[in-house]
Amino acid sequence: MAVYASTCISGLQDPISVQLVKLIPDIRIMGVYDGLLVYSTNTEAEKVKDLGFFNNSFLVLKKFDNLQNDDLNNLIRLSLRIRNISPKFARKITGVNKKFRIITSKENRLTAVDKDLLRSMEQKIANSYGLAVDRAKPDLEFWFLYRSEKIGFFMLRLTKHTAHEKVLSKGELRPQLSHVLSLISEPLADDIVLDPFCGYGSIPISRANNFSYNMIFASDKDMGLVNNLKQKLKKQNFKRPIIVKQADALDLKDIFEDGFIDKIITDPPWGFYEDIGMDIRIFYQKMLKEFYRILKPGGIIVLLTARKEEFEGSLADYKDEFKLIVKYDILVSGKKASIYKIVKW
Repeated sequence: MAVYASTCISGLQDPISVQLVKLIPDIRIMGVYDGLLVYSTNTEAEKVKDLGFFNNSFLVLKKFDNLQNDDLNNLIRLSLRIRNISPKFARKITGVNKKFRIITSKENRLTAVDKDLLRSMEQKIANSYGLAVDRAKPDLEFWFLYRSEKIGFFMLRLTKHTAHEKVLSKGELRPQLSHVLSLISEPLADDIVLDPFCGYGSIPISRANNFSYNMIFASDKDMGLVNNLKQKLKKQNFKRPIIVKQADALDLKDIFEDGFIDKIITDPPWGFYEDIGMDIRIFYQKMLKEFYRILKPGGIIVLLTARKEEFEGSLADYKDEFKLIVKYDILVSGKKASIYKIVKW
């Protein structure tokens, strides 16, 4: 079996590990760390690379446990002693006549290492794989990573870096986060799903791309965002369309009957960047009241917010209507936030 290491949003490794076991029958979870899963499987690297809830995935060439220090130079010295660093499944990924570079990282920070050691390791990789060094424009990256759990890795990166800040609009959720929000909602093929604060459409698009569904509704108060999403969806090819409407999430009676929706997956306003016209706690109270009306009994809400104190205060006012199942604390754009999974009684 090949060993893989995949990074995810910090705090979400537990629900993702549950999903991994469902998706990959022969998987063996070898380690669950904050924002990192290590596992073995016979599944091909291409399939691992396409798992949308991961930030990055790597083929592990060597894992080092119980390290006595955090010196990356030590990781390279240990790797230089490995007799075979190019197993067949790794060579199948790299191919030949490609260029590579080495990345050295300590606790998620790029860290310089001894130049002579770096050159020696570059030479060993080049000779073992039939590759050429190119530190500026490589086709492949070999990583040396040290983590605070006193473990280290020598790995081959499978995924490509995506500069989200260049391709996403301000405030738009990363696709990995949208994917996990849908995952937490226990997606089913007959779900009627709603995102009533759809914005740029990250959540409904992710739900449609990654899971089966009956119907998906996306709404927003901002007509400009609604029109932009409609244009974006014209370029998509879903089996079932996403229905987009302009609507106020606090008053959806003209659109949805009582008990019509199975799942609400959403990222409501935090009140940091926009004027919502009222106190944020009152806003959340009105929102929850409308969510209760449109959800079916047993319906699920998955909600992301950085206004944890205010939202939890509002949720406490509805303790007879909703049950909090689980809360995941994460970081979104450097801000502390939480994901709440809530069920209608």
